[in-house]
Amino acid sequence: MALYRVKLPKSAAHLFRVVVMQKRLLRAMIDPSVNADAIDTAWVQKVWSNMDPEWVRKFCRGGLNSVISPLKSIAGASPIARQALYNEFCRQNKVAEMLDTGGDFQDLKNLSSSTPQLVDAVKEFFTRCYKLLSNDVNRQWNGYEFDGNRSITNSAYKDDFCNDYPTKVVCPYCDGEIGTPELDHYLSKSGFPLLACSPWNLVPVCRSCNDMITAKGDRPAITIGSPRSTDDWLHPFFRPASKDAQIRLSGTPANSVPRLHSPEPAEQKRLDNHANLIRSLSKRWTNIAAAYYDRLVGEITKKNLTPIVDAYVAKALDDHLAVRGRSPSSMVHAAVCQAVLDRRPEYVQEFLTPNAPALT
Repeated sequence: MALYRVKLPKSAAHLFRVVVMQKRLLRAMIDPSVNADAIDTAWVQKVWSNMDPEWVRKFCRGGLNSVISPLKSIAGASPIARQALYNEFCRQNKVAEMLDTGGDFQDLKNLSSSTPQLVDAVKEFFTRCYKLLSNDVNRQWNGYEFDGNRSITNSAYKDDFCNDYPTKVVCPYCDGEIGTPELDHYLSKSGFPLLACSPWNLVPVCRSCNDMITAKGDRPAITIGSPRSTDDWLHPFFRPASKDAQIRLSGTPANSVPRLHSPEPAEQKRLDNHANLIRSLSKRWTNIAAAYYDRLVGEITKKNLTPIVDAYVAKALDDHLAVRGRSPSSMVHAAVCQAVLDRRPEYVQEFLTPNAPALT
């Protein structure tokens, strides 16, 4: 679900280590003889023998946010349920392979011998693992710490992500300015907790695209039903929009109706799903198009570019296409230029007044 392909930052290697740590815990609980009552800090330290014991102790610390309680619940599930959970975790984290085969992400409640208690415990544990990427207010916690003074936190990961284009300046969901980015789960952690810490499931986006009410929030970028397929959806790492995808405008410049367009039917369906998922997208693009059109008219009028309006707009169109993914709103700006060059009456009327530049 992205207009641009996103690149993993170097620190993703540390985040993959977190996924491996989760895998080790689930694998340790496959043993039919595992005793749920024996799950404690010492047990976790034994599974994570390469981690600093003091860090593991903090990871397992008591209170309402303790990870020990959900781990006990998982260990208390039937051997069949634990094996099914481990298998699904391994399968879902092979993201590229899953996409190539159409997705079909299994709902936790549909796994073999699953129970509501197991589902709740899995969601609690993996959500907690993601929360621990943050820094706590008392500075007693600083994300995941590895050997060699290496660590990974939510904020550092976002900063590292935004050292390269497009996420350096452009939101991959809306093409607008990314501002202070927020990490979005491509597949929501509430519905897909097994991917809560997967680097392939975390995308830096602008606050507007991540808004719970007006945009994507925790709604899943996946086809609802069985199978829960990703065939009809874009993906920020493995299936971004093609270079042929563009924005087309209908209506007046002040109140345009933008729509993503692709000449390829399969991609068109994915683009439509993308626009429907981020509910505020059309309105934001309408406002950007109106402001840019006024600016374009002002530039042409001020420079008295008679009679080369078409040439000026065509050059502006080429410039916007050249910086696509590197300059905010380049797709919307290009759409405005194309509407003028297409001789759309609503877009050329400003150039048809007695004192306006002549159209070539």
